[in-house]
Amino acid sequence: MKLQGKMSDMAVESKFLMRTLPVIRYLPPGYDPDRKYPLLIAQDGRDYLQIGRLFSTADEWISKTIIRPMVVVAIPYENPKSRWQLYHPDGSMRPSYLRALSEEVVPRITEQISIDSDPESRTLIGDSLGGTVSLMAALGRPDLFHGVIMQSPYVNEQIIEQIRSAGAVRTLSIYHSIGRGETAVRTTRGTVENFLRPNQVLHQTLSTYKPSHYTFHELDGDHTWRSWKPDVRSALLERFSV
Repeated sequence: MKLQGKMSDMAVESKFLMRTLPVIRYLPPGYDPDRKYPLLIAQDGRDYLQIGRLFSTADEWISKTIIRPMVVVAIPYENPKSRWQLYHPDGSMRPSYLRALSEEVVPRITEQISIDSDPESRTLIGDSLGGTVSLMAALGRPDLFHGVIMQSPYVNEQIIEQIRSAGAVRTLSIYHSIGRGETAVRTTRGTVENFLRPNQVLHQTLSTYKPSHYTFHELDGDHTWRSWKPDVRSALLERFSV
C-alpha cells in the first residue's frame, strides 16, 4: 500500500556509540512545519516497519482520522548480538545507547522536524529487549519521554529495582502486554526463559507505584510477531486515538 505520508532515511552521527545510527522517519499526510506533532520512536525499527506494519498502519489510521497525526521514527539494530549489547540491562553498550537516544537522536529529530516539546507527547515503543530499553529510557529521562509501549519486555530484578527507586514512574503513561504462552522463550543467547511470570511481577510493581496511566494486557499468544503485530494496533489506539 502506498503511503499518504512520507518515509525517508536519515543518519545520526553518535559520539557515544562511535558509529552512525541509521534512522527511518515517517511524516504524516499534510505535514505542516508550523504545527507541533507527537513523536513515536521505535526500537527494533526495521522489524516494526516490515513485520509490525507500524508506518502503514499509522498512515492509514491518520488518513481516516482514527489516530492523531504524528511523526514516527524507527531505529534499526545491526544484528542480534549488537541488539543485546544496546538493549539488555547488562549490555555493554546500553548506557551509551540511552545517551545517544536522548542526547543525539532526539535533538537531531527536533532540529529537522516540528515535534511537540511536551514529554507527554513523546512515546517509545519496543518488543522484548526493545520494550525493556524503552522503559529504561523513559525512567531515566522523564524530561523527554512520558509514553512507553512495551510488548513482552524482558524483566529482571534490575528493572524492578529501577522502578522502585525512580521517582519518574508517576509521570509515565505505559502500555504493557505479555503473552500467556511466553513461559519457555528461547532467547538469542540460547537460554530458555519464562517471560510471563516476571512480566506479572512487573505489572504488580507498576500498579503499586502508580504511573499516570497504565494499561496491562495478557494476550493469548507467544513471544513472536504473530502476537505483537495485532497488538501494535491496540497500542496505537490506546496511545494516539483522536
